[in-house]
Amino acid sequence: MNTLKHIVRNFEEVFGALLLGSMFVLGLANVVTRYFFEFSLAFTEELEVAGLVWLTMLGTSAAFKKSHHLNLQYYEKKLSPRAATLVRMGGLVLAIVLFATLAGLSWFHIYDLIDLEITTEALELPEWIYALAIPAGSVLVIVRIIQVLIAEKAKLKGV
Repeated sequence: MNTLKHIVRNFEEVFGALLLGSMFVLGLANVVTRYFFEFSLAFTEELEVAGLVWLTMLGTSAAFKKSHHLNLQYYEKKLSPRAATLVRMGGLVLAIVLFATLAGLSWFHIYDLIDLEITTEALELPEWIYALAIPAGSVLVIVRIIQVLIAEKAKLKGV
C-alpha cells in the first residue's frame, strides 16, 4: 500500500523515469541496429519525440508541485510575508490561466488533426494521439498548481 501511495504522490517522477528509461532503450536499440546491422529503426525517433513532449509536461507539473518553477523571488524577498504569499498566489492563478488556455487551444489542434485524419510518418498512427500530451499535461499541471494554492492559502491564514 505504501508503494501505491508513493506512486500516486510522485506520479510525475515515477512516470517520467519510466518514460525516460523507455526512450533510452528505444534510442539504444536504434543505434545498435543502425551501426551493427545497418538497419535503422526509424519509428523510434517518432516515439522519442512524443516522449519528450510528455516529459516536458510531467517536469512542469513536478516543478509546480515542489515550487521549483519560475517565480518572483527577488521581489517576494522585499515584501512582507503576507504580501509575498499574495504575490505567489497571484502568480499561481496566472499560471492556471496560462495552462487552461494552452489546454483549450490544444483541443482545437486535436480536433483539426482528427478532422484532417493526419497520421504519423513512421507508424502511421493518428497524430492526435501524440497531441493529447499537451491538454492532459496541462490538466495535470493545473491540478498541482491548485494543490500548491491550497497550501499557500493555509500559509496565509497562519501569517
